[in-house]
Amino acid sequence: MRIVFLFVFLALAIVSCDTNTTEGPRILELLALNYDQLPEQAIAKSVDGRFYAQYAMPTSKYSHGVLGDQIEAEKLVVVRDSTFYELVLAENFVFEDIRPRLYDVDGDGDMEIITIRTDLTNGAGIAIYKIQDGEIREYSSIREIGKSNRWLNIVAIDDLDNDGIVEIVWIETPHIGGVLKIARISNGVLDVISEEAGYSNHGLGDRNLCLSVLTDQMTSKVFYVPIQNRLKIVGFEFKDDELMKVEEINLEVDFSESLLSQHDFNNIVADPVNCINLN
Repeated sequence: MRIVFLFVFLALAIVSCDTNTTEGPRILELLALNYDQLPEQAIAKSVDGRFYAQYAMPTSKYSHGVLGDQIEAEKLVVVRDSTFYELVLAENFVFEDIRPRLYDVDGDGDMEIITIRTDLTNGAGIAIYKIQDGEIREYSSIREIGKSNRWLNIVAIDDLDNDGIVEIVWIETPHIGGVLKIARISNGVLDVISEEAGYSNHGLGDRNLCLSVLTDQMTSKVFYVPIQNRLKIVGFEFKDDELMKVEEINLEVDFSESLLSQHDFNNIVADPVNCINLN
């Protein structure tokens, strides 16, 4: 994997210290002007305005087309405190995704960048990056599924059992059996802890990635995903290292719309970074 660091003097020279007024729009402009965008032009931004992330360098070398076209990305661009960083994947990888996710998974005060990274031969996996020593470096990853044209979609990133350690939830092969998986992120290691088949959070060829909802029920967090045949929504909590069903909602789900828009969920956790609906 080749890593490239780019310090953009222009950005530092012309932006204001006010990230909410001048600097933010200027960074977005620089991202648009200086990088070849994916069709969605989707950019992740942290709440405090310190971090931005987007995919760039479109490529059609991987013909899966799970997101409705055959255009994926070869480059990750991250902005931290007005400094621009780049990472270009090795030839056998693409980002099979729409927008990176920003989340402080290790509690150090800086955002990590969570991506869906696909090996052209072995299918999709999850790669988490962080900025270290002036570079975007891989922090942790989930091994690829093992077969080309196999994909996954992320469900939630949060401390789901309130133990101070962040978990990540995803559905592997949401169009073929749909295996719900959860891993704990600790000291740079992603360990799959529990899994259950029969769920889906994506329609083949669709650009809607927002088919999950995370809620806070005081004693635990509960996330919701549709079952494979789309006729029911199931709520899960993560307790004692197990995924546990806590609620079933009989509702046929429209996979072209966000799950949040289709049911009145209680105590929703604000989720500006993990889920995106472009329809």
